[in-house]
Amino acid sequence: MKIQSLNIRLREAAEEVWALQHPAYRVEAALIGVADLPPLRDTIQTLQNSGEIFLGGRNEEGELVGAVSYETDGPGRFTICRVMVHPEFMRQGIGAKLLEAALAAELSSIIWSVTAEIRNLPALRLYETFGFERVETFEPVPGITMVRLVRQLAPEKL
Repeated sequence: MKIQSLNIRLREAAEEVWALQHPAYRVEAALIGVADLPPLRDTIQTLQNSGEIFLGGRNEEGELVGAVSYETDGPGRFTICRVMVHPEFMRQGIGAKLLEAALAAELSSIIWSVTAEIRNLPALRLYETFGFERVETFEPVPGITMVRLVRQLAPEKL
């Protein structure tokens, strides 16, 4: 799999991400039993205006099979916004490769954070594999419990 930067401001890239995002997040919606996940409300324009940095994974045929996005929260601080894999390519390590690429892309990183719904066990396992630790849970709307996870460089590395 080839991982590359995606210029989400270009309509073609935004269309590719949108076409990947909807089937990927429908699987998550079914997994946690919530039909109206915020990523399913995205449009091509909201993706283009997100301000997020996108990396995409392409298979040998050049198809976009996964993507990760993140944003900066200030010097050395980043938040993972989305990790998505097309349902036909799930359980092949693509999410891990994308997350690894995002973490490696920002050498100035000190702290990374991410949120996942508490019932999304595959996502929580993935983040914990990469050293993210659960720091809090919160309920943005009734019936949805989010877990915030943080990955911080060890003090001796700062």
